[in-house]
Amino acid sequence: MGKAKGSAPLFDQLSKSLKAEGGDLVARVKGLILFKIDGDEWTLDLRPETENGTISQGPPPEGFKPDLTLTINDDNFVKLVNGKIGPQQAFLLRKLKIGGSMAMAMKLQPILDAAAPKAKL
Repeated sequence: MGKAKGSAPLFDQLSKSLKAEGGDLVARVKGLILFKIDGDEWTLDLRPETENGTISQGPPPEGFKPDLTLTINDDNFVKLVNGKIGPQQAFLLRKLKIGGSMAMAMKLQPILDAAAPKAKL
């Protein structure tokens, strides 16, 4: 595990969410997203051929270029996922750097929601 300590459990939750509702996210996003957080990289593969999508630590597989790259620090990523700051606000405040497809960046909210800790009932 690298320096991005707060984000690791959120990617864990995202992985669980993909198993349950990944097909919906794949249908909405249809692409490869790279998260760069404090020197760590996480690849979210929501291409249709993945069926339910996958999340893995590290860069995209050889020969694949991300459709969207999001660069953010660990603290701000945690705030983003927990709804303390919105994606547009983070971008405007230069806390979030976006590279690649702006159209895909607009579909970020359901991904953040899927990474958010689920309330225990």
